[in-house]
Amino acid sequence: MSRCPYLALLLLALPAPGHATVWQRQRVDGTLEFTNAPSAGPNWRAVPESEPRHASERPHEHAAAASRIDSVMWTRDRADGVSEFTNLPPVGRRWKVLFRIGPGKASAMRGDSDLVPPRDNSPARYQRYDDHIRDQQAYFAIPQALIRAVIRTESDYDPQVVSSAGALGLMQLMPATARAMGVTNVWDPRQNVMGGARYLQTLAKRFCRTPAVGRGDGAGGALVCSDDEMIKVLAGYHAGPGAVEKYGGLPPFETTRAYVTTVWQRYKGAAPLALR
Repeated sequence: MSRCPYLALLLLALPAPGHATVWQRQRVDGTLEFTNAPSAGPNWRAVPESEPRHASERPHEHAAAASRIDSVMWTRDRADGVSEFTNLPPVGRRWKVLFRIGPGKASAMRGDSDLVPPRDNSPARYQRYDDHIRDQQAYFAIPQALIRAVIRTESDYDPQVVSSAGALGLMQLMPATARAMGVTNVWDPRQNVMGGARYLQTLAKRFCRTPAVGRGDGAGGALVCSDDEMIKVLAGYHAGPGAVEKYGGLPPFETTRAYVTTVWQRYKGAAPLALR
């Protein structure tokens, strides 16, 4: 398993009256340890309230590096009332997975984690890219409602957004994905929409196997995406198709589950995604 640059072991004595002092030390392997139980061991120091206390609060260059790899956080409750958390593979009994952070942009949520967050609050932004959204449907057959749901969730219609994982633009394309989809300027809204639509089409061709029967449109031999297959497409867009295949469906990544739920709620009930 890959290890993050900052690996945190947190010991939180519960309950703690008032504002308990927190001590910190760094082990030789790079692991940061924290505790609010007085420690007699060497190298512990009190952490001021204003100082970051875990890896996700440290300067963004470390958080961005950690976000590029897969990690798991485990937890267990000790008999003395102390809760332990670690993202090192634990040794011992009673450990359980608290949450998983996935690869690529699956490691980052929308919002405060963005390096460049959405700043365009104009209501006009929702119609600003209508031509591109219509044109992509003619090229790639992705329903406009799906593109709109993805853009709203990914960037809130601001083409300058940069996530902490390095995803860029309206449809938050990772640089390698953008290149693979033929995007030469990720900041150009039209290219970004077209690249994102092409990637959705690629994922649909990979995961959708439902025959388009009973539609009354003569689409013999055509395929559509079932609801379960659409979940795989959306999860693949966020976490990568490899993660979907590894877990046989929606990966157990906290961020991916939240992302898929949000996009699906905005898209569900609209025109189905049909392959051609």
